[in-house]
This record gives sequence, C-alpha cells and structure tokens, in this order.
Amino acid sequence: MNNDSETDGFVRALTRALSDIVNEVLAPVRLRRRASAVAGAFVVASAAACSAGAPQPAPSAPENPTPSQVAATSSSASPKPSSTAVKKVNANYKKFDPKNFGDAIGGQNSWYPLVPGTQTLRDGSITRGSRKLKHQLRVTVTDVVKEVDGVQTVLVLDQDIDAGQIGEASVDYLAQDKSGNVWYLGSYTEHYEGGRFVSAPDAWLAGKRGAKPGVWMMADPKEGLKYVQMHNSRETIRSEVSKVGDKKCVPFDCFKSLVVLEDGTEFKYFGPGVGHIATEPNYSGGEQEKEELVNVVKLKPKGLAEMSAEALKLDKRARKESSVFANSEPAKRS
Repeated sequence: MNNDSETDGFVRALTRALSDIVNEVLAPVRLRRRASAVAGAFVVASAAACSAGAPQPAPSAPENPTPSQVAATSSSASPKPSSTAVKKVNANYKKFDPKNFGDAIGGQNSWYPLVPGTQTLRDGSITRGSRKLKHQLRVTVTDVVKEVDGVQTVLVLDQDIDAGQIGEASVDYLAQDKSGNVWYLGSYTEHYEGGRFVSAPDAWLAGKRGAKPGVWMMADPKEGLKYVQMHNSRETIRSEVSKVGDKKCVPFDCFKSLVVLEDGTEFKYFGPGVGHIATEPNYSGGEQEKEELVNVVKLKPKGLAEMSAEALKLDKRARKESSVFANSEPAKRS
C-alpha cells in the first residue's frame, strides 16, 4: 500500500528541512554542548527517519577513553610544529583574500598547529546546579582537505565522548594564510542518542548565506587584540586576547599560555606547539563548563587513516543533511 522509496524520500526531505530550521535557530559553535538539550526536541523526527530507512550509527569510541588507551594507538613523540620561518603578521578579519593562502596543512602557527595526526584529549565537566556531568573531548587534525570560499581548508575532527559513546561529532574547516594566521571557514556538527544519529544542528560555510570567514587564531597574538572569529546571518562570535605568557598548568603539563576570551563568556587557554589546553567560564552561576588537557599524541598512519575516514563520512553526510553543504566540493585526503 505504501511505497518504501517514496516514504524514504519524504522522510529524508522532512528531516533535512528540520535540520535547516534548527541550523537557523542554534548558534553554530558557541554552545555546541549546550545545544544537546535543544536537539532532544527533534528526536521524534529523527526516529521517524531511522524507522523508514537504515539508521546512521555514531562513530565508535573507546569504552573508557583514558590517556593511556589513546597513547597505545599512537607514537610516543609529541607532535611538533613546522620550523619553517614565517613572517608573522596578524590578520585583518575584514580583509579575507584567497590569494593570501596556500597549503592548509602545517605548523606555522604554534598556538594552533595544523599538523595531521596531532590528537589531543581533554577531560571536561559541566556543572548544572549540584550535578557535575563529565565527558571527554578528542580533537584530531586530519589530513582531509576541502575547498571552501576559494581556499583549501583542513578538517579538524572534534568528538565529544560521554560514558564511552560519542554523543557529538563535528568537523571544523580551518585554513592558514601565508602569514601564519589560522582562519575559520565552516563547521558541521552531528548529535547522537544511544549510538544513533539524532540531528545536525550546526552547519555553515563561508560564502554561503552571508557567512564570512573569521580568524581562529592570530599569528602573533597581543594582549587586548580584538577580532571576529566567525560571522553569519545568525550571529557573530567575537574574541579578545586576554593574556600572553602566563603559566597555566593542566594534568598533561604546564605551559606559558595564551588566553583568549570568547564572546565575553569563556576563557580558552592555548599552549605553544599543542593548541587548546583548557576552557574556563567567565561567569558565575548557571551552567559551568570546564576542560583540561590530559594527553597529546602523534597518531600512527593507521590511526590517522581511521580519524580521517570519520571526517570524510561527516563531510559526506553534511552534503546530504544540510542544504548549506549540498553543492560544496567533496572533501578528500591530501
């Protein structure tokens, strides 16, 4: 009585439309973790999609991803940024020019080196009232590249692990210019429940629907420097360099850190040669989120291939789930 292919097509179109609506409502990067509560409202629609067709499984995660387990699949040496000399000139976020870019991959920016195989693990906690919810964030610089707004970007895979399962996975599309600035040109995020796809609330690309590139990390950060990290029709994320050179200790090591205040709500700490090492709130009360670096590794070729495969899957699904990505160039391994 019912045609399965017609039902699949209808549900897929409905799910995609709902995803676009969520994408218009939710801030793309600022509240990824906090967006989970909103994503729950769309479980019913996603469940319908799963019942009509084959459900999409979440990426796999270690049962208990401790630092030792991650290191066991990686080489012992910590990743090091490139020693290639670069004249550091801070970017003007208002003047994005594709001619100023080259290869997206490399470690010219010591505060956020884009070296494939670099993988960090941060322990995180969210305090809601008297409850403290723990999770881990695994971030991997892949060797997957994609052209966005006339520039080659590299995909950075961000996996949020709760109780041994990946509850959220995202890819950030980053590029570095010839002066060592790292630019932010897009993002795609998926949420999962019980290991199954729920929604894709975050999808934006520079050059699409009024979205513009922003600066992810300045080449030579100075205290008081203000800039825009990203801008689209829904919001603008502003950042300010708070401190440079202050000692910051996390479980992994102590660093002469860089502190960036994002949107006035949270401090992000960065360590030279490593990248993001900690997150602390800049407010009292409400939902308090904190993160600390517990491990940094250099993946072996097999491990890098696995992480890059996950990034490719996300980019492929983005072109199906989000109209923003629909006509974008497919990503590929470099």
